[in-house]
Formats: sequence, structure tokens, C-alpha cells
Amino acid sequence: MGSDHPFTLTTRNNLAYAYQVAGDLGRAIPLYGATLADCERVLSPQHPLTGTVQANLEAARR
Repeated sequence: MGSDHPFTLTTRNNLAYAYQVAGDLGRAIPLYGATLADCERVLSPQHPLTGTVQANLEAARR
């Protein structure tokens, strides 16, 4: 499917969430950040997945 496919972006978000839940913010936050940048570039800032990744990144930073 490729690195820019929406399923791949969703999987990357889910992996970052798993890192977050496991307490590994050192992996979660950079992965959320990279995934967010790709979602904005590929899908658009207004896409629902982009919003989900943004919210997850903000939660991980708190």
C-alpha cells in the first residue's frame, strides 16, 4: 500500500498510541509528530485522521 496510504498512516497512529499506553513517550511523541506531518501533507489538515493524530499528540505531550 505504501507509506502514504491512509491505512499505513492509521497503523502508525495506532503504534504511537501503543507506545504511549506502554509509557514510552520517547517513541510515541516523535512517531505522532511524523505521522501528523504526513497526514497533513497527504490527506489535508481537515481530514478526520489528521485531527485524531493531532489530538493524540497533544494528549501524549501532557
